[in-house]
Amino acid sequence: MKLSVFTDEVCRDDPDRALALIAGWGLKHAELRTLRSGRFPLVPDAELEEFQRRLQGEGLALSAVSPGFFKCPVHDPEVRPTLERDLPRACEWARRLGTDLVSSFAFARQGQGQPPAQVIDYLGEMARIADSHGCRLALENEAVCWGGTGLEAAQLIRQSGAANLWLCWDPGNAARAGASCPFPDEYQQLKDLVTHVHLKNFDPGTKRWSLMEQGVVDWPGQLRALEADGYPDFLVIETHLNISPDEFALADPDLSALESNTWRNLAFTRACLAHAR
Repeated sequence: MKLSVFTDEVCRDDPDRALALIAGWGLKHAELRTLRSGRFPLVPDAELEEFQRRLQGEGLALSAVSPGFFKCPVHDPEVRPTLERDLPRACEWARRLGTDLVSSFAFARQGQGQPPAQVIDYLGEMARIADSHGCRLALENEAVCWGGTGLEAAQLIRQSGAANLWLCWDPGNAARAGASCPFPDEYQQLKDLVTHVHLKNFDPGTKRWSLMEQGVVDWPGQLRALEADGYPDFLVIETHLNISPDEFALADPDLSALESNTWRNLAFTRACLAHAR
């Protein structure tokens, strides 16, 4: 398994500092979501080219890109332009930046019950577009979207029948979506679909994000299971916690609260992996 960190989960407004810290922490990969002027890939080419120079200058490679597409309602008029213009651009820039993995969502959940058939149809179309541009598509389970829990997202993938559609497994998001036991209960039923894993934790009692060592997700158990199952791909730290919990001090006075929390999650993950191997 390979470790990576979202740049904007280290420093949200300074990608250069984020990349320098990621490299300084001994990592070889970073994940891209936002740059100074906006969300990937809807920023100027020059900004993406500069990010690529900085990435390579720090000796890093890219684990994946997260353009955040399709969190809108399925009938939003921007869906078609995003499919025809923005998704191809995301794939093209992903390849230029050195990765073939693009993540996506399954549209804003509206009402209860089963997702509209159009959601399934669009997922298939997204996967075909990504494939035509040399990329894999990973559906991330997300609480505010169809496919909020891991099992719901896995069902969408299987219903689509798309050979190029995989799961970006986010147990923290699953917990926020109401899954009582993301690991082991959900994981055992979806692990054949997992191509990417996001690492964070959630406290259902406070309904807030937490450090990985806290919260409802059994991360030591989940990481042991991934190791035992021979998962070969990325574990990506996505802290989502930009305040320091009261019970610990900043890891370093030169780090912001978000930077410190991400460093602590990284240290915790490394310790878990050392025990899993």
